[in-house]
Amino acid sequence: MTISPLDSSLAPLPDIALSCDGILNRAYHLYQPKKGYRFGTDAIVLAASVGPHYGNRIAEFGAGAGAVSVALAHFCPDAHITAIEKDADMAACLRHNIGLNELSDRIRPHEGDVTDLASLFADSFDCVVANPPFHHPSGTRSRNQRRALAHHGDEADLADWVTAALSVLKPKGWLSFIVRADRTDDVLFALRDQGAGGISLQPIYPYKSSPAIRVVIHAQKDVNAPFSLLRGLVLHHPNGALGAEADEIFQGKAAGVLAAPDKRPQ
Repeated sequence: MTISPLDSSLAPLPDIALSCDGILNRAYHLYQPKKGYRFGTDAIVLAASVGPHYGNRIAEFGAGAGAVSVALAHFCPDAHITAIEKDADMAACLRHNIGLNELSDRIRPHEGDVTDLASLFADSFDCVVANPPFHHPSGTRSRNQRRALAHHGDEADLADWVTAALSVLKPKGWLSFIVRADRTDDVLFALRDQGAGGISLQPIYPYKSSPAIRVVIHAQKDVNAPFSLLRGLVLHHPNGALGAEADEIFQGKAAGVLAAPDKRPQ
């Protein structure tokens, strides 16, 4: 693919310092700010955790430059994705990157706040995915406004993101969030409080001997099904090299390899 941000057919990029970075073995490229929040491991792991059996209408909350949505389009080739982002500069990058990667027929951008979607998208999606702001509100906020918003959020907390996701899901639709391991209980409480069931957890470990640093949380709207603990993913060998499974995921070769089993309780 020839990468040209000057193509007049593409949505304009914001007037900020940007870098162009490849994902999934550089099969796709994304423009994103050089400073502030930048996509990383979490985006690809989240996308790889969603399998085709989750359904074909997917919404991504807090899409940023589009890493999760682009990876979802790769891992779930029949999916149609609505990518929702509130920051104007990031939304501009998102629109540009969708066209740049020739995914305009698969990914629809929407600039708006995830907590203000119920009237527009009520009961619309088979699955909602998000890498929400999951740092503790009392923690030190970055001086970079965009990074602070991505890590800590604004007035909305994790429970608000859960509420928003459930409001736009179809009955028995799936929610898949990736969060810092020590915020798992906040999401679980919100899910149970709002009647979600079939909750499952996928721990993500930096090394086999280390505690989990991230957890992918799956749940279904308005179902009564038991909790399950899915197998975890170990990212690195002791020498720092990527493990075989993680390497396949980041190269885009293992579509849906982390997805929960097809046979789920209903």
